[in-house]
Amino acid sequence: MKAQAGTPQEKIQWVIDIEEIKMLMSKYCHGIDKQDEETFMSIWSDDADYVLPRGEGHGIDGIRALVHKVWDQVPKCHHHVTNPVIDIDGDTATAKTDVFYFRLTDDGVNQLLSGGYALEFVRRDGEWRTRRMEFSPFVSTSPIFATNA
Repeated sequence: MKAQAGTPQEKIQWVIDIEEIKMLMSKYCHGIDKQDEETFMSIWSDDADYVLPRGEGHGIDGIRALVHKVWDQVPKCHHHVTNPVIDIDGDTATAKTDVFYFRLTDDGVNQLLSGGYALEFVRRDGEWRTRRMEFSPFVSTSPIFATNA
């Protein structure tokens, strides 16, 4: 992560950019967890890539198809994105985060998973959008409840 130097205005813009990028990550979590398609789709650039172990979505239509697959296979989930490290370079940015999430699978199993996201962002027409999001698991899937009823 680069140290931020520059004028007070440049430092203020850096903080604004960081917060706008964090908001995209939060909208991702809220959108996918609540199956809120409008919120979920609002974070992506038109040429975005969404890469998960269960498949890849390229462009808006591909991402929409992939998230519907996720919602069919994982009817309930709750994501917690933590420890974002964000680097901004003009109108592009990258980030790495940790994530843990709870999910209920379509066959009724409750699980806890953890991993990380590698992200790329682009600012177009003055707004940050997610250009690429790729999930990598840390550990294997683990049941978290004594009974999975």
